Amino acid sequence: MKNYIHDIIDRYIKHDYPKEVDRDFRVWLTDQEHADEKENQLNKLWESTESVSTPGYDRSLERMHEFTGMGARRKMRALRSRLIIWRVAATLLIALSSVSIYLALQNRQAPDLLQAYIPTAETRNITLPDGTQVMINSQSTLLYPQQFTGDTRCVYLVGEADFKVKRDAKHPFIVKTSDFQVTALGTEFNVTAYPNEEEVTATLISGSVLVEYNNQQEQKMLEPNEQLAYNKSTCSGNVLRPDMQDVTAWQRGEIVFRSMTMEEIFTRLERKYPYTFVYSFRSLKKDRFNLSFDPNASIEDIMDIIARVTGTIDYKIVEDKCYLTHR
Repeated sequence: MKNYIHDIIDRYIKHDYPKEVDRDFRVWLTDQEHADEKENQLNKLWESTESVSTPGYDRSLERMHEFTGMGARRKMRALRSRLIIWRVAATLLIALSSVSIYLALQNRQAPDLLQAYIPTAETRNITLPDGTQVMINSQSTLLYPQQFTGDTRCVYLVGEADFKVKRDAKHPFIVKTSDFQVTALGTEFNVTAYPNEEEVTATLISGSVLVEYNNQQEQKMLEPNEQLAYNKSTCSGNVLRPDMQDVTAWQRGEIVFRSMTMEEIFTRLERKYPYTFVYSFRSLKKDRFNLSFDPNASIEDIMDIIARVTGTIDYKIVEDKCYLTHR
């Protein structure tokens, strides 16, 4: 069985396949049959990627890394948490096609997965098949089925979104990310899980949710106005009581930074505005700032204030680049 699973996953990564095979593979990968063996083989393949030299293989893995956030996190620290099956199921960007895999999987019934990707400087409201309302922030991706089936309603999030869950006591609503999952029945909560940020958060606005983190070894039931902040590096979770107006500011188009370094601020500005910030990391201090801007603020308005507040940064905008220099 292990060799069979390894062969299927290995061929999936190495080749290009038609859409129907892509669909069947993702369903096979995410079902519970032989889940431990599948995860074990995924871990082995992932850990061996450094020695792979085939151009097509490298390209596919790079796209997988980018989509799931694993690539960015490898640069920041050694891989500490296990590669869960749902994480790889989110890699819709990998193209597929192999007759051998198709023959092995073609008999499986597969609900179609839909992908909502929100580009830079945009937000979007969507309604899920069960009536749940979701507002998705920029540079975020939400994966969800065309129809919910089974005992739960599962979606996968990369980025940030606010969920107003349609109540259904018999079918819990689950938001999965690469680092934790949030389970609710009927409630509103905000999840922030960008791959390039060290901290992911779940903030309860109303109702109740169960947050499972640290490879689901720990869990916390949140009360309204509470936030579970999970640090990927330390694998620790803390319950906070943030300003809820700050948490939901992005939904109103407002820009709010609370106790953030300049590096963190520029990372978030790159989601809000179609500009790339170019600077030397050594030129940025670790001082933390509290800043807020209205929805109509231009990038020039924001950078003028940042330059004055820090007293050490000058900027110059050329086309879609914002160049930062140290005074």
